[in-house]
Amino acid sequence: MESRTSKTRKKILEAAIEEFAQKGFSATTTLEIAQRAQVAEVTLFRHFPKKKDILHFAVLDFVDVFTGNFAFNSLKVIVDHNKHKPIKEILKLIILDRREFLQEYFPYIKVIFQEMQFDEEVRTIYLEKIAKQVSLLFSELFSEIKEREKIKNIDSFILMRSFIGMAFMMIMQRYFIPSENKFEDFDKEIDIVVDIFLNGILDK
Repeated sequence: MESRTSKTRKKILEAAIEEFAQKGFSATTTLEIAQRAQVAEVTLFRHFPKKKDILHFAVLDFVDVFTGNFAFNSLKVIVDHNKHKPIKEILKLIILDRREFLQEYFPYIKVIFQEMQFDEEVRTIYLEKIAKQVSLLFSELFSEIKEREKIKNIDSFILMRSFIGMAFMMIMQRYFIPSENKFEDFDKEIDIVVDIFLNGILDK
């Protein structure tokens, strides 16, 4: 069972992420975080002497969730359980899986992408703990796919970067600038993106 102290710490971190996601780090005050967490501001400072400490610990907490969910579980399960299916179906399942993850942890992801532009430590955490995990996992995934599918002899890293770029922009655009989205049917949009990734855009 969690101690009262750890529960309080968790409440502060969750409240901070919600505030940072809504207003940005700079515009958020420790008093606002404390009020959302329903703790006294002095209690907040006992756990986190500086506002930046809250940001950094919240990002590190997300890294723990991210690496546990992303790097070691769900994507490998998808690939292992669907080896008999065509590559396009596996890629679609991967995109759907990442969409669910983003929906659940959107405030954390939004804060990381906002603040790594200004905070060197957040940027370092992202590059070292998240981007590297993504790169390694997708490189392994495409290496495995190349062994059982007839595809062009393209470096696995380039395949990984191209697929992530297309899928990531499609998902993130729906959350960050939904007004610009032209597709209501997400499944249909995934099918188009996967088809472009696998077959290109030329009408052969």
